[in-house]
Amino acid sequence: MYLVWDLNNVFSKNSNIIFLSIFLVCLFILLITLIYVSIYRKQMQTIAKSLDLIKDIKNSPLKYRIERISKIYDETGNFETEFMVWRTKYEILYEKEFLKLFIDFHKLLESKKTSKVRVSNINLYKNIYNRLIAVNKNVHLIYIEIMNSLEMEFIQRDALTYQKELFRDLKEEIIMTTFRDLQIDDKKLASTIESIEELFADFYNMLNMGLYKESWEELLKIDQSLIFLIELLDSIPYIISTIQNVIPRQLIDLKNKYVTFGNNKGKLQYNANKFSDLENEVDKLRVTINNEILKLQYKKAYNYLETIFDKINEFKIIIEEEDNIKTFFENRIDNIRQIFIDVENAVHSLNRKFNVIEPYTKTPSQEKMDFELVRKNFFSTKNKWDLILSDIDIAISKGSSIDFINLKERLLVEMTSLVDIIEGLEKSIKIISRKSVNTESLVNQVIFIKSCLSQCKVKIKQYKSIEELEIFSETIEDLFTQVSKYNKAMLTRINSQDERQKVSELIESILKNVTVLITDLNDTIFLDYISQEIMIYLERYVGEFKEIENVIYSCEDLFKRRNLEQLIGYALDILLKIKNKKN
Repeated sequence: MYLVWDLNNVFSKNSNIIFLSIFLVCLFILLITLIYVSIYRKQMQTIAKSLDLIKDIKNSPLKYRIERISKIYDETGNFETEFMVWRTKYEILYEKEFLKLFIDFHKLLESKKTSKVRVSNINLYKNIYNRLIAVNKNVHLIYIEIMNSLEMEFIQRDALTYQKELFRDLKEEIIMTTFRDLQIDDKKLASTIESIEELFADFYNMLNMGLYKESWEELLKIDQSLIFLIELLDSIPYIISTIQNVIPRQLIDLKNKYVTFGNNKGKLQYNANKFSDLENEVDKLRVTINNEILKLQYKKAYNYLETIFDKINEFKIIIEEEDNIKTFFENRIDNIRQIFIDVENAVHSLNRKFNVIEPYTKTPSQEKMDFELVRKNFFSTKNKWDLILSDIDIAISKGSSIDFINLKERLLVEMTSLVDIIEGLEKSIKIISRKSVNTESLVNQVIFIKSCLSQCKVKIKQYKSIEELEIFSETIEDLFTQVSKYNKAMLTRINSQDERQKVSELIESILKNVTVLITDLNDTIFLDYISQEIMIYLERYVGEFKEIENVIYSCEDLFKRRNLEQLIGYALDILLKIKNKKN
């Protein structure tokens, strides 16, 4: 009611109506202005974005990539089909579509009608903008296709940039190296640098012509050359410092320890002679190393340097371990002699046994030939061992020094050979054991067969109520007769492997028959037992099944007539019924 009264009050005065009208007019003007500004802003944004797209399309690097492909095609003939396609697409995009768009856009801007702020004009500019987007997208797609084809080139250029910087640093390092007064062939070093620079030039030529496979090979050559320079610059100072400082210091330490201030006065002259030989060898190797460095052959110089260190270590071993080796020879020589004697006895023993098993008239088996090879190797090793002992005896008798290090190496070789010989003899022993005439196993086999037959007799007596067992008695007696032929006296008269094999096969045949007999005997006993158990079991269910009494009567009749297998089959039906009822 209050609201209605208030509205009536408003419209009742002229001044209120005037003010309300003015307010509504202002509100309408404001709305029109906002709509105009929004349309104008949208139109200007579309024009600005279109101008940006035109600028991007004009500044696209696609033109330069087309020119690069054109150059590769002119030089090598590569990218023939691709170049034709890309150039055609480029011409269509820029000379037709883009040019037409540019003209249409220019006309819109020049026209007074389309430059006015209208919704219809916005749609015209949007159409131009969408067409520019499509052109720009196609330009980008062509650019991506070309860049994918030129990807190998840019990868190689990036790799070469790093290698160029590295090469520049290495050249500066080489210049510094030449001022250190090192004995290096400057001409050869300069030639190496020049050849690497030629590799860079060849790489650029190959790359510019689009021969990416060949330029890649050049890049690998540059990489290997730079690795060579790095290793050369790292190695030369180390090698020179080692031969000028480290090795002389080690030689002085060795001389002071073993020659000048040696504890063992009796060995000073011997140590001095050995050290003099070491010095001469080291001096020769140092000269060789300097010559290799002069020729930039740092790897060979490294190898010779390792040889020097090996010589120094060898000298230490000779001096420091000689007393230990001498003590070993003094304490262990008799044991080693005995080992050779024992092995020799084993060889002779095996040889005699092989001669018994394989007489000379027979063609030797592979095992016999293997043994003969082991035997031959043993006597060769024994001759060398005797020579070592002879050298020791001669040196002792003459009072001359003994090169125990050399003796140790020689003995180590022969002892290693002796170990292989012993392994070969072990194989021959196993073969002899297998082939030798051994009747003990046959005797045991006969005893086992007789024992089995005796147990069968006992079972027949134990279950004499089972009539079927009587048929086995005759078979048992027959088998007893057969096996009794091979008594111990007869078996011990066997004197050949062939005869033993024949007897073994006969006894094995008897054993198989005995095994079958035992199986049949046990099956017969079990069949009688299970038949009786079935009848006893059925009697427990008398009265529960109508037909069970008839079944029991029939089973008893079958049992009396000894049709045991038929009994089991006949009772199977009622047994299944009993089982189902229980479940």
